[in-house]
Amino acid sequence: MIDRFEIERKLGRVLSREFQSELDKLMGYLGDPPDLNNVPHSYWQNGWKRIQNQVEPILVDSYIESALALAGGIGMGIDWDLVNTEASNWARTNLESLLQKIFQKNYEHVNELIPRYFEDGWTIKDLTRELERYYSPVRAEMIAVTETTRSVVQGEREAVWQMQKESGLRMVPIWLTARDDRVCPICGPRHKQVIEGSNFPPAHPRCRCGVAYEYPKEGR
Repeated sequence: MIDRFEIERKLGRVLSREFQSELDKLMGYLGDPPDLNNVPHSYWQNGWKRIQNQVEPILVDSYIESALALAGGIGMGIDWDLVNTEASNWARTNLESLLQKIFQKNYEHVNELIPRYFEDGWTIKDLTRELERYYSPVRAEMIAVTETTRSVVQGEREAVWQMQKESGLRMVPIWLTARDDRVCPICGPRHKQVIEGSNFPPAHPRCRCGVAYEYPKEGR
């Protein structure tokens, strides 16, 4: 079994460092007084790629480790080369979508806050403080938990897909919560329920749910 908490911590540290670096870069672009026009358009379009380069290897490893752990636990082999290819493709596509959305939302936040700098008589430190919530370690930790869950689940799904293709036996995905005091109202009712369609964890930010796979019972 892989250590999901260690992956979360590693991913959280990297994201926290990169977010702080991006905030410093953004404030340098904005200047004092801040002017959104000072920020190159290319920053909002492509600035996320540096974060992707740091984060993608962690998610690829998580995907691969979870696939191999599940297959090994069942006692079946899987195609290592195919797992590597699928892990890279998935991590790249997932991160591009995620980081583009983050940068777009951050642009919207900056656009909303700069007028307040002038209207409310803020200092540049006040503006920085307001923006820090979007680049904070707390946000980095939230994303780290969510994306660790996503990568683990996706890696296991790849292993199951390969095993089903090889054996011809269908495996039924069962939702498992963390079963502690952090289980939320969204996930609690799903515990030990069959997962239908593509409704796999994570169900929400910071979701730590997992999936068990069972051979279908007669009549299911």
